[in-house]
Amino acid sequence: MEIKDIIIFVVVVIVAALIASFIFSPPSDAHDSSIQVLNKGDLGSNSTIYVKLTDSQKTSLGNKTVHVKLLDNKGKEVYTKDIKTHATGVGMAKLSNMSSGEYTLNITYDGDSNYTGCSLSKKVKVEPGVVKDEIDNSTLDNATMQDIIDTQAQLEEQDSIDSQQYDQSQQSYTPSTPSDDSGSQSSSSSNDNDGFDVYVDEDGNTMDTVIDEDGNQVDPTNN
Repeated sequence: MEIKDIIIFVVVVIVAALIASFIFSPPSDAHDSSIQVLNKGDLGSNSTIYVKLTDSQKTSLGNKTVHVKLLDNKGKEVYTKDIKTHATGVGMAKLSNMSSGEYTLNITYDGDSNYTGCSLSKKVKVEPGVVKDEIDNSTLDNATMQDIIDTQAQLEEQDSIDSQQYDQSQQSYTPSTPSDDSGSQSSSSSNDNDGFDVYVDEDGNTMDTVIDEDGNQVDPTNN
């Protein structure tokens, strides 16, 4: 390869690198973002993970997508959920029958044209059974706390509805015994003729019921 070709190749590589840097790097005026986990203490098998996304000025970032993942002690991903933050910057990820044990909680915000991405990783413990979610409110304003309280109430109401629906689905169902068509017809015929037998002549016509002096039915075909 001649020197001229080498120079052209190097220039092309530099230009490509600059273009890639411009495309994939956030704008210089993008604000930094920060994310925190609001849960305090251990989680339960059906707990809700509360996160809050803000910028460098602690302004809440609403309508942003945040990725929540739980990894077991072998690094296997056992839970993943993408959540949208509320106007208060709070987002919730609801667990469902999570096995007890220790996990790594990874939370990521990819960023956009206005805000840089951020991530957080921490160890968490899931206890068996019901554990009341505790929130660290030391850095939260009243609007955020009210948002969390309202959300907790909605989640508890939904859990109650789901539990009732599950209980109803587990109830045994005993179908009614189908009626005997022949029995119904026999009973109907008996009622129509006051308990006497019905006789038909050779032309298929129903014959009149004949009763003797003792009140017993007489077979009219014997006459």
